Amino acid sequence: MPITFDWSKTIAELPGSPVPADWLAANGDGVKVAYIDRGVNLGLASLEHVNQPGAKFFTGAPGFSVAKLTGQDLVGEAFGTEGRGHGTLYASLLVGKIPAVPPADKDLVNGLANGAKYFIIKARNANDKKTTAKNILDAIELAGNLKADIVILGQSISKAQLPFEGLNMAAVDRVFNLPSVQRMFIFAPLKNLEPSDPWANIASDNIPNLRTEVFNVARLPVNFESVSSVITPQNISFMLAGFSGKLLTKNGDAADMEFSNSGAVAIMGGVAVLALSHFKKQNGGATPTRQQFAQLLGACCSPLQNASGSQTDPAFFRNF
Repeated sequence: MPITFDWSKTIAELPGSPVPADWLAANGDGVKVAYIDRGVNLGLASLEHVNQPGAKFFTGAPGFSVAKLTGQDLVGEAFGTEGRGHGTLYASLLVGKIPAVPPADKDLVNGLANGAKYFIIKARNANDKKTTAKNILDAIELAGNLKADIVILGQSISKAQLPFEGLNMAAVDRVFNLPSVQRMFIFAPLKNLEPSDPWANIASDNIPNLRTEVFNVARLPVNFESVSSVITPQNISFMLAGFSGKLLTKNGDAADMEFSNSGAVAIMGGVAVLALSHFKKQNGGATPTRQQFAQLLGACCSPLQNASGSQTDPAFFRNF
């Protein structure tokens, strides 16, 4: 039987109410968001409203140009065993919206911050087989040119790949030093690891991980202490989320799914959209400094040192 899953309601009912009600009420209004992943199925009923000209891009499309904002695409996703509907799952969490006339035979998702303006950027190569470092950098630069306020990035790429693409760290620095990129708040996952991984490589050299311009996000691991000793000494913005719930699957069904680092990014990025929306409403449309924004997000997150021990309830932690 079809169901409707409401992420706003779920977040609102978290133990201790960590996300303020007035943030939730702001719904992301007045905020521009670039969601970068490996594709989104915009044909799903909850996502059809995003399927608009000027709101969807593919870094591997013929004629793609960061500067000219060309290379628009359906941003479809094949849903093979490799992709598993990754981009669609988290896009649904963020921007899902129940149609005015809901179809009776489809599962529907109400997103966490669906009042924002979203740009969907598919960061893949031309044959849609892999995501390259250049795809990621192009997507981030494009987001800046689109004047996005927040970037929610569902992928990270090993820096070891740079030489094979004829790139170096100067190419990475060029993008992150652009004024249009500097003004954005970027949320990205630390290396995605399997549940059985001991998390020893959580601070691996990936792009855009460990950059001070990025809010680095990870899911709450079973063995938190092994992560804390690595993360705490680093001069990075780090956020940690623990959550279990239902997401829209590749087939449009609602099912339990392992909560990944990318899922943590979607949750924390969505909360950030809500926070920024509320801040803008309270400050005549002004944008906070990075320090102000970190303090604002810190209002809904416990300090990192509180994350140790068994966490049975949904939880947010940070280390600024």
